[in-house]
Amino acid sequence: MISYSSGKIGYTQLLNTKFEDMIYYIAFIAYSYSCVFGFTTAESLVGLPISALIMSLQLFALCCLVLKILFQKMNGFSWLSFFLIVAIGFISWRCSGENYFLWLALFVLCGIGVDIEALARISLFVSVSAIIFVCALLNVGLVRDVLIYGTNGVRHSLGFVHPNTLARYLVVASISYLVSHYNGSIFANLAMALSCAFIAQMVTGSRTAVLLLVFQAILLVFFSRVHNFELKLTVLKVLFVGAFVLIIASFYFMFCYNIQVPLHNRLNFLLSDRLALAKLYAEVAPFTFFGRDFSSLGFYGLPSNFTVDNAWCHLFLREGIIPTVLLLAGVFVLIIHAILSNHIDGICLGLLLMVVYSCSETVGIMVDSNYFLIAMAPIVLGNHLTIGDSLFYPRGKCIGE
Repeated sequence: MISYSSGKIGYTQLLNTKFEDMIYYIAFIAYSYSCVFGFTTAESLVGLPISALIMSLQLFALCCLVLKILFQKMNGFSWLSFFLIVAIGFISWRCSGENYFLWLALFVLCGIGVDIEALARISLFVSVSAIIFVCALLNVGLVRDVLIYGTNGVRHSLGFVHPNTLARYLVVASISYLVSHYNGSIFANLAMALSCAFIAQMVTGSRTAVLLLVFQAILLVFFSRVHNFELKLTVLKVLFVGAFVLIIASFYFMFCYNIQVPLHNRLNFLLSDRLALAKLYAEVAPFTFFGRDFSSLGFYGLPSNFTVDNAWCHLFLREGIIPTVLLLAGVFVLIIHAILSNHIDGICLGLLLMVVYSCSETVGIMVDSNYFLIAMAPIVLGNHLTIGDSLFYPRGKCIGE
């Protein structure tokens, strides 16, 4: 039997980690803040152009990851996998002009021995501090509030580039709190989820974020109040299967969406034209192995910026077939492991929520938001774990009950 340790690792204990793990966490912090600045409306900060600040943070993160990989124990197969996947990510970046997959690959490949719960605590801090910091910038006039008028009223971004970006950090903060405080007070967990849902509804008007946060609250109540472990395990497995079906459905609608079908039309309306846009991009642009830049397709009547919010359709169309196949295989293995491990904890629930979120928002495959994907590291590098081991914690660490 494996015992769960969530809630016993505080922020101060992060300072007692090994050097190679510490520099990995520092890289994660630097990259996460570079994403924060990249999703604000700021043009400069303390006299430094925002693009230069982002570049500096990403370069620093890259240096830290290089140090981390040098400390990792890797055999010949691991090094072959490392260079092959990095090469794929680099080629995709150069073809598509988008580097999300490359950064995800780097963090996964350098992620052996990394503690997902520690990443959750870091992500919680980054998300909350980002919201506070950007709101402070808004208050002093260094960023602007982007207003969007929708069917549910005025939506505010409070300094981010889009209201959904603010909603994203609310979602990540709530899920990260769940992961790092799973064994804590159910009332504190519920208060966090419902408070974030309330802000998302009243300020950002993001239906996806609100629904996901309410779903999180329902999961919290169910798994904390139902005492039949077999029933809880069965429900979790069904939900994971359902999440994977959502991914498959994403590809189905990208290829087969038909406005003449009432069900398709209704789903497209509920998803704010996500299905129609994915199908339109798929029709006008040929599929590629390593992706393409869509900036030249404005004359087809498409948005001036590539707009496909479903993470899987986005990955397939923008970054190519090969990155999509690699990531989809990794996520499939994570889901299979979660199903077969007969194990329930905050990390399993967090992974489930992020997989669901990815079917509506691109950030579901961005490593600063979905750090659960880093758990693929042992498989990608050939250090396979058995079902009895944990894919989510370093070897030798006890988790789950």
